[in-house]
Amino acid sequence: MRLPLVSVVVNHNAQPSGQPNQDSNTDPLAGLARWTASGAVDQAAVERARQRWLQQQIGESATLAGALADHAEAGRRVAVSTLSGRRTSGVVTAVGVDFVVIREANLGEVMIPLTRLAVVRSAPGEAEAVGDQTPRYEMVMAHALAQLAIERPSVLVAAGNEAVRGELQTVGSDVCTVLVNGPQRNSVHIAFVAIDHVVILAA
Repeated sequence: MRLPLVSVVVNHNAQPSGQPNQDSNTDPLAGLARWTASGAVDQAAVERARQRWLQQQIGESATLAGALADHAEAGRRVAVSTLSGRRTSGVVTAVGVDFVVIREANLGEVMIPLTRLAVVRSAPGEAEAVGDQTPRYEMVMAHALAQLAIERPSVLVAAGNEAVRGELQTVGSDVCTVLVNGPQRNSVHIAFVAIDHVVILAA
């Protein structure tokens, strides 16, 4: 018994199933154009995507100093930890080029080098910082301490494994001198690179 002949027409222009159309290979925007023309784009979804992108750009441009400056401008409370494990909580009162000042209740102003900060937390109920603010004070920590030294304030300087308490005497380019309280009233020189934090003690 002879089987009937079947004619098969081969379309050489056909694409394999599941493969992209040749047009999409030559024009990367062809698929997007068809998607838009077909009404598949939800304008609300596009706006949400744009907002997420903008927030991502802001987040990527955020800095630690910028976040702290944002808190300072709003007078917010924060809780911070330094690399030594010292924890401070209070209102951010000033942010410089390389330091932050936090007012700690019943103690005084705590000045911390930004390089010594490990964690910064917003207080419960406070708004989150954006992080794109510019520090208010265009001065470094050494200059800020030099200005304070004119008044000879009582300070507590934590550096290395020591905490030196006394009167801030002088401030150089890489060292500060504290006149220690006590009968001997001896001077202690403290290297700036070793300072974890400085407390300007409340009177």
